[in-house]
Amino acid sequence: MPDMTLYRGERNNVWPDPAVRLIWGGMTIRDPWPGARLPNQTATGALPALSRAISTGGGDLAAFSRTLRTAGVSYGLTFARTPIPVDSESHHHYVVTIHHARTFLLRYGGVGGWTLGDEVPWVTDPTLADQDYVVLNGPGVSRSTVLGYGHFADAPEVTLFTDVPTGWVTSVNGQPIGARGVRVLTDSALSEAERLRLTKLRRP
Repeated sequence: MPDMTLYRGERNNVWPDPAVRLIWGGMTIRDPWPGARLPNQTATGALPALSRAISTGGGDLAAFSRTLRTAGVSYGLTFARTPIPVDSESHHHYVVTIHHARTFLLRYGGVGGWTLGDEVPWVTDPTLADQDYVVLNGPGVSRSTVLGYGHFADAPEVTLFTDVPTGWVTSVNGQPIGARGVRVLTDSALSEAERLRLTKLRRP
C-alpha cells in the first residue's frame, strides 16, 4: 500500500516547540472526541463518534467538513495534503507520513449511522477526490491505528482524530527527529508549571 504525506504548520502561541510537542510519543490531540477517551482514542472508538457528529449535523458531509475546518476542533489535528509555504504564519512546519495508507468513502447505513464504503485510490493524489473520505492505515477500522477525515473541497486537507506517533514525523522545519536534527526532551525536563499547562497534551 502507498504512503500518504501530510503537512502541518503550528504557531508558538498555540502549540509548544517541537522539542516539547513530541515528548509524549508524538503529535497528540488536546481532547478526546466527545464520548471517546484519551489517552487511547483508537480508530475503532473514533468512527462511531464521527458517525454521530455527521448525523447530528444533518448528514451533510460538506457542512460537516466546513465545521471541522472553521471550528479548529480540539479533538483533531488538521493537515494539508500539499506542502505549506515556508513563509506562512506558522513557526514550525511538520511533515508526516502515514505508511500503508488507505482511503474509503463514507456510506450511510440508516439506523446504523455512517460506515465505511468502497475503497478509493486517493492516497497519493488528492486531486482525484470528488467527495470527502476516510483515511486509515489498515483494511478496516479495527486494524487501523489512525482515523482521519479527508476534505476534498477547496484546499485538500485531512483531519486526524488519533495521535500522530513520533515515528510518523518525517521532519520538522526540514530537520529529522533525533541527534542530527530536532532533539526531543523528556517529561522530567519540564517544570511543574509547564507540565500543568500542557496537561491535555501529556500521555502516561
